[in-house]
Amino acid sequence: MRPKLINISVRGNSIGILSVLMTLICLGACSPKHSSYSEYYDVAEDGWIKETPCEFMLQYPDSSSEYEMRLSFCFAHEYCFRNISATVDFIKSDSLVKRTVVDAILSDTEGNWEIPGFGVAYQSEHFVASRLRPGNFDKVLVWQGLDCDTLTGVTKVGISLVKVR
Repeated sequence: MRPKLINISVRGNSIGILSVLMTLICLGACSPKHSSYSEYYDVAEDGWIKETPCEFMLQYPDSSSEYEMRLSFCFAHEYCFRNISATVDFIKSDSLVKRTVVDAILSDTEGNWEIPGFGVAYQSEHFVASRLRPGNFDKVLVWQGLDCDTLTGVTKVGISLVKVR
């Protein structure tokens, strides 16, 4: 059986209208929904100094919504602790409003990572707070909380604000 050929005839400017329509559909499908915000802080190569916090200026995508905050850490393979601890300070007008501590186990007792990773890079994400509203805090400070002056092996520290539905 021979395939049937279909003839398409185009009149006027229908190609231009069709291409504009397709472009708009594609752009609409690819545009971000702006329901979350993430920011990462690059830790110095020589380590995260205990007295030096990672500072994040909060940017809420929607001023009428509530958000959940998550804290992320990126690790190099040579991170030498089984866990990580961080103190998260919520600041408003240069005053401490709220403080919370995040403690997480990253590997088993043999040193096998329990967090996702690929090759020599690993990342963990941890819940910090919920019901955050724009205007409650201006910035967030994250301090490393392990019992060492300089924490090596952490490459990035990040926060994410995710809209609560």
